[in-house]
Amino acid sequence: MDTLLLEIGAEEIPAGYIQPALDAMARNLLQRLDAARIDHGEAHTCGTPRRLTVIVDQVAPKQQTVTEQLLGPPEKVAFDGTGQPTMAAVKFSEKAGVAVSRLTVVDTDKGRYLSARKTSRGQATLKLLKTILPEVILATPFPKSMRWADLSIHFARPIHSIVALLGGKVVSFTLGGRIKSGRRTTGHMFMNPGKVSLASPDQYEDALLAANVVVDIDRRRRMT
Repeated sequence: MDTLLLEIGAEEIPAGYIQPALDAMARNLLQRLDAARIDHGEAHTCGTPRRLTVIVDQVAPKQQTVTEQLLGPPEKVAFDGTGQPTMAAVKFSEKAGVAVSRLTVVDTDKGRYLSARKTSRGQATLKLLKTILPEVILATPFPKSMRWADLSIHFARPIHSIVALLGGKVVSFTLGGRIKSGRRTTGHMFMNPGKVSLASPDQYEDALLAANVVVDIDRRRRMT
């Protein structure tokens, strides 16, 4: 199991937008993981006016493998008078992705029907996240959003960077055809404006604290 980190670095976002956006991002990301059959732990959020971050604990390396039973045409339609499979049986086998020879007949409340067991093997989570994370980012709701430069995407403010890590690996994707995900974030824009490279999500809070950024919202409030 690995920790998943998603950070969106942007120009300054209005204060009232931040917590609702973080809550929506976390909720949407967990829903997308569930829909993709990827086991996970809890989601945590943090951020500043220039970054929105969601961290998910205990993310499985691959999605669950599932096996389902599919029902096809009635037995009397699936086989002819000589017991040979009809076109209805052949089309059902193609739809189920199972050879005709592996189809079975099962008893149901409505009679005897052709049946197939279909197994969907779990894909790697890293691969699936390349589609999930961009969708989560672009689905983030704001009272007002904007386009910038010649990009076709919308966000509260122009996005400058994306950190996307599953454990020590980068979830690689490009947003709007130009903004590439990676492992580098930025420090405080005045006190420590350089790049901060993260080996893993576990380094996130401490690495940014060393770069004069307090990403924990509650902690930052206590400091004021």
